[in-house]
Amino acid sequence: MNLKENLLRKIARDEETVGIIGLGYVGLPLAVNFAEAGVKVIGFDKSTEKVNKINKGDNYIKDIRDAVLREVVDKVTLEATTDFSRMKDCDALIICVPTPLDKFRKPDMSYIESACMDIGRNMKSGTFISLESTTYPTTTENFMLPIIEHESGMKHNKDFWLAYSPERVDPGNKNFHTRNTPKVMGALSPEGMEIGKALYQKAIDNIHPVSSPRVAEMVKILENTYRLVNISLINELALLSGKMHINIWEVIEAAKTKPFGFQAFYPGPGIGGHCIPLDPFYLEHIAKQYDFDLSMIHTAGHINMRMPHYMYIKIATALNSQKKAVNGSNILFLGVAYKPNIDDERESPALEIMDITAHKGGQVFYHDPYIPKVHTGEGRTFNSVNLTRETLESADVVVLTTNHKDFDVEFIQQQAKLVVDLRNMIKDKTDKVFKL
Repeated sequence: MNLKENLLRKIARDEETVGIIGLGYVGLPLAVNFAEAGVKVIGFDKSTEKVNKINKGDNYIKDIRDAVLREVVDKVTLEATTDFSRMKDCDALIICVPTPLDKFRKPDMSYIESACMDIGRNMKSGTFISLESTTYPTTTENFMLPIIEHESGMKHNKDFWLAYSPERVDPGNKNFHTRNTPKVMGALSPEGMEIGKALYQKAIDNIHPVSSPRVAEMVKILENTYRLVNISLINELALLSGKMHINIWEVIEAAKTKPFGFQAFYPGPGIGGHCIPLDPFYLEHIAKQYDFDLSMIHTAGHINMRMPHYMYIKIATALNSQKKAVNGSNILFLGVAYKPNIDDERESPALEIMDITAHKGGQVFYHDPYIPKVHTGEGRTFNSVNLTRETLESADVVVLTTNHKDFDVEFIQQQAKLVVDLRNMIKDKTDKVFKL
């Protein structure tokens, strides 16, 4: 029996062990899904804190139910470790590590590189490997494959198989989660595709195969760039509408009545999260190697990057209407998460607006029911304050930056002296409310 047939047989008999590298918003839910299906899962992470929490059954991802995590840990279907040598015990290894941008806005591939080196040094022959991290097209074949072959001394499609299957996690989404969101997968060989489908179908309801990893990589980029371009478009129109005294929200609601050819996107202070603001830079990185200029995508990214500055101007304008300057004013921000009802502030535009405002002399403080402390890009640290009548009354202006369901909009409007509403949370038209 060859290596492929042996692995497929183990998968069919539920005898395989799956290793998940990176136990964050992507990795831990996927690990739990496999474990719930009865698959033995070993989670790998360099954070001792995360590993200890998982092994105690302590949940730190809101999209996972506490009882489910405790159950799979108690059954020892899922365990976590910082010992990467245990990759030799795994039949499949799935990489779910971060892919941030460096200070030059270029892809930081160090996490993927480190994972590939760990895999190459520790894996056994007959291992299926899949990358789920967001990246640029050709990463799997041109970046990962050489590292793994060099470190392991093994050959692809003989000793191991390699695939790319982009994560599609949407934190806080009550309708779509890891299991019921269709999964795109592209493998470097037909054998890898056969193994990948057999494996992933235990944790995911619907697998959508594509012809290659670079197609799957481009799928992920397309999904998020589509949103970036359209949100940047509506943000630019919102800025113009403000100058023309046109309510952009009314415009969108009217446009939505068209039953075809229009999809509503909504303006805001900028786009946050790990994927949408960063993906265009991944694509620009690889496009330059093909001597191709992504002018539309570049422009959309530039608009998004400028939104926090425009929002600062909106705050300054509101204060000027009260004959006050930003310098010395108490400015309360409500919400620092990049989207409502989650505890994730990655790339949140609120943090940059706070930095700009503080740099201009504003006395900045914030409240967020999900995030007790934040560190901004400029190295400032803020702790969430209690949202009380006294807190609202003490602010010269209250800025609604995240539309959390927990916010009592009527109470905020009643107690605040001045409001800058960047999320259309206040429907009443009053002199003390400034809209985006």
